[in-house]
Order: sequence, then C-alpha cells, then structure tokens
Amino acid sequence: KEFTNHPKVELILNDTNLGFTKGNNLILRQLLQEDYKYIVLLNNDTAAEPTWLENLVKCTEDNQADMVTSKMINYFKRTRMDNAGHLMLNTAEVIPSGHDEPVEEWNTYQENIGACAGAALYSTKMLNNIGIFDEYFETGYEDAEFGLRANILGYKTVFAPDAVVYHKVKQSIKKIMNYDYILKIQLNIFYAYFKLMPTGVLIINFPSFIFKYFSIFIIDIIYWRPKFLKVMADAWYRTLFKERKTIRKARNEFYSKHRPISSFKILKKMTFFLWFDIKRFWKYIILRKEVEQEKW
Repeated sequence: KEFTNHPKVELILNDTNLGFTKGNNLILRQLLQEDYKYIVLLNNDTAAEPTWLENLVKCTEDNQADMVTSKMINYFKRTRMDNAGHLMLNTAEVIPSGHDEPVEEWNTYQENIGACAGAALYSTKMLNNIGIFDEYFETGYEDAEFGLRANILGYKTVFAPDAVVYHKVKQSIKKIMNYDYILKIQLNIFYAYFKLMPTGVLIINFPSFIFKYFSIFIIDIIYWRPKFLKVMADAWYRTLFKERKTIRKARNEFYSKHRPISSFKILKKMTFFLWFDIKRFWKYIILRKEVEQEKW
C-alpha cells in the first residue's frame, strides 16, 4: 500500500513464498541483465542509518572489495552486535563474527569470509563470474556458502564499520524454527563444505573434523540433548547416503567452471576450531546455570 506508486520503488509481488534464496535470485537475475556496478540487499527486519548506503559504497571503492557487509547491530540491544560478516572454522561451520559482542569493539575495517545478506553489497562483476545464491538452500546459510565461494575464488570480502544497520535478529526465522529447519541448517553446513573445499583442505582438516563431531556426540549424551543427537545423526546419515549424489554433482559442476586459490591460502583464512568452541561451550555452561537458577 505504501510503496506501490512510489516513483523510486519497483514493487514485485510473487504468487507464492519462494523463500529467501529463490526470492532474491529472481531479482538478482533481472538486475544482472542491466548495467549496474553494485547490487545491495537489505532485509525487511532492519533499520538503516541515513549514511548507511553511502558508507557501504565508500568502503567498497576505497578498498576495491567485491562484497561488503554492514555493521549489523542488534535492534533491541543496541550496545551489542548482531554480526560483522562471517568467519569460518576449520571444521566446516561458517558463523557470524562479533555476535553479541560490544558494539564499540567493532569500529575498524577488516576482511572476513563473507557478508550477511540481510544488509550487504555485491559487485556485479563478481556475481557474473561466480553466480548467485545456490538454490539448494531455502532460507538460511545461502549467504554463508556464497561468501565462502567468493573467498576461495579469490574475491575480497570486507566489513564496513561505518555502514550501520539495526537488525531485528531472527524475527522472521522464529516463525519457521523447528526440527526440520535446524536439520536443514546442519545439512547446509556439510553441503557447502564438501561442495567447495579443495581435496587438500579436506584432508588437512579431517582430524579436526572427526574430533569436533565426536566431541559434540559425547557432550550431547552427557548433557542429554536428544533433539540435537537426532539432528546430528540425521544430518550425517542424509549427507553420506541421501545427499551424496547431490553434493558430488554440485562439486563437479563448481570445479568444472572455477579454479580456487591454493589450499594453503584457504586454510589461512580459516579459524582453528578448538579455542573458539571451548569459549562457546563455556558460554553454554554459564547460560545453562543461569537458566537453572532462574527456574529455582
């Protein structure tokens, strides 16, 4: 009602809910047929500072970057970050940088492993070369795979600390958060990793990979988290048996078209999992204790 007749807005309504990936790809395909230098995505659960877009473009131009992530601050707790783009653990997970950390700690430019698509800029040159979102994904992790894909093909992805957006974290996802969604995210992690990673990286990270997921299995038993045990078991079973052909096909197609940077350079971009996960597990223990105390 508000934007149908706006002179600077083209409103496109789909007959069905295409999900995040297909919905954005529909528009990206149209825009890539025209002569634009950049394309910017902005989710509907955000509020942008007036200088957000200007600073996003300035960061791109100043640093010759192909993908730029905004400084995404938690809309409801504005002293805390939502994310500053992505980092990747050497055990496959692509996760948000700076999540729930103090905003003042994220005031400097830095390179990362990709952008949260909720408020991101992409160069059309890069999009034309590496493609758009992989439609194996539906709603979730498509931007993680896309950022990872860009990185291993040698494109520069950065964080713009002056391009500020306030994000109503997971407000849309809450509506679809259930067992199937959590399982799909874990399948997405395995799919992206095995689709994109060179054989050398897979071999070098194999010991960490096995140790990590065996530890998760043990922890889930000790703290008796049957839902997470089921998710992990289902994810491994489907990846190894039901999704194997899909992953192999996507991997073969990717490597037939592209030549990644060296395995050594890819490994340098990764974050070693152990210390990161120890801190994450410690936070889980503390939060668990706080919840139990509140119950008492």
